Amino acid sequence: MLKWFALGTSVIVLMAGCMPPGASNPGHHVTAASYRTDATKGLVVLSALWGRSWKCGTFEHGQLRAFGFDRLPSVTEAEDATVDVVIEDSTDLRGGPAANYVLALKPGEYGLAMFAIRVASSTTEVRTVSVGRARLFEKGEPVGGTFTVKAGELVYIGHFGLDCSKEPTIWRYYLDGRGGFEHYKRLIKDQFPFLPVEAMQMRLFKTSTLGRDYVQPQ
Repeated sequence: MLKWFALGTSVIVLMAGCMPPGASNPGHHVTAASYRTDATKGLVVLSALWGRSWKCGTFEHGQLRAFGFDRLPSVTEAEDATVDVVIEDSTDLRGGPAANYVLALKPGEYGLAMFAIRVASSTTEVRTVSVGRARLFEKGEPVGGTFTVKAGELVYIGHFGLDCSKEPTIWRYYLDGRGGFEHYKRLIKDQFPFLPVEAMQMRLFKTSTLGRDYVQPQ
């Protein structure tokens, strides 16, 4: 099961705006045909909770629409520059169960560089708000959180969704307990049968503001 926590005291506030530049890069997504084509990369597994969250902060509902990461050190702090890796919602507006992704990335550290949320005050008052590098980086350093990946490894970094306890924001959830992680491995194996899920590690996206620390019991 996923472990859910209320938002802490540190909040990155949403600013009104349009979706940041960039789109999910098909070159990052792993398929049976692309698997093992580049041994210099690592494989990152994550899940996104795209469904609507009702009574989200001061809004009628909210819905995560996209989030992305820059490989560090980030080469730019410009808001209009394309984010290195972006995951975008490809479902309908209602969302559904968690969507699972496997990304082939260059080894290194990655920092959260953007996220976008659709919020609705009513059926007619709907807008997309976004947070970019101006809020998620300070003096070139990521303040939202980071993850790392090494060449040749398979690592799970978390489930990403909304927290609505205050103003809506992205939140990194996690699979609770050894049993929850083993069940998740089976789900990933069903969807991506070519992956060696028995070797998959849990090394969560590390953050002090958008998720809680967790160490999986041995």
